[in-house]
Amino acid sequence: MQTVQRYLINQLVIAYINGYHGRNSKVYDRRLILHRGVDNPVKFTFKNEDQKAQDISAKTVASGNYYELNVIDSETKKSVITKSLTPIDDGSTLSTRGQASCSIDEGDLLPLDAKFYNFAVREVKTDGSREITYSDTGYASAGTIELLDGAYPEFIPSTEINNFTANGGIDALANTSSKITGKPGINNNKALHTIAVYPSSFTGTLKVQGTMAVDPENDDYFNITSTTFSSSSTVTTLNFTGVYHNIRFTWDKDDADTNGKIDKILYRQ
Repeated sequence: MQTVQRYLINQLVIAYINGYHGRNSKVYDRRLILHRGVDNPVKFTFKNEDQKAQDISAKTVASGNYYELNVIDSETKKSVITKSLTPIDDGSTLSTRGQASCSIDEGDLLPLDAKFYNFAVREVKTDGSREITYSDTGYASAGTIELLDGAYPEFIPSTEINNFTANGGIDALANTSSKITGKPGINNNKALHTIAVYPSSFTGTLKVQGTMAVDPENDDYFNITSTTFSSSSTVTTLNFTGVYHNIRFTWDKDDADTNGKIDKILYRQ
């Protein structure tokens, strides 16, 4: 049995409110690691040149004097995320002296590519001016963020099928969708497929058809599964498994049903 250790730790960045008048060495140089697909809380500690945490309990957005995080695309040099920091420092507790935090949320990272970014922390003054804080005692102001992809799954929207036409093959008069890729290259033999069917007063049969042909003709398709409806307008879900190069959906009304139809199908692999 494999044993995997995981560490419950906070990402901490130390920012210097003033530069250092003496040594010219980095005391703390931290790269932030962010993950797409989840919220990323980050904590900052603000110190002076003597490595002493400073009271920042009054640095709130409401007061007009606060700290903000700015994330910059290292290639375009444009700001992509700006976050105000919320003080953890309450003005009296020594263990939280100089601390503030923010959360870089899943939605903030959604439009960004997985790569390296720069970040800086500035103090916003009541008059609207901004003063830089430093990432080390050598007056460097920028830090580095590495945005990682793949640790958590990304949301992939369902494929919507809402166009059905008469087609030939094994169901010559049925209403049939165009082909949809079954993504065989990323699915194994237990690949799960899910559909949500949106009928409108529909009486008839829906068939799910598949093929291993890359460019299939109508006769290349075979039936995977099917389900029947009786005057239904209720959204119905259906699961099926297997590896297919292409999939399509075909439905046919009973003779007595003249007005019913299937409005759309949402499909996910």
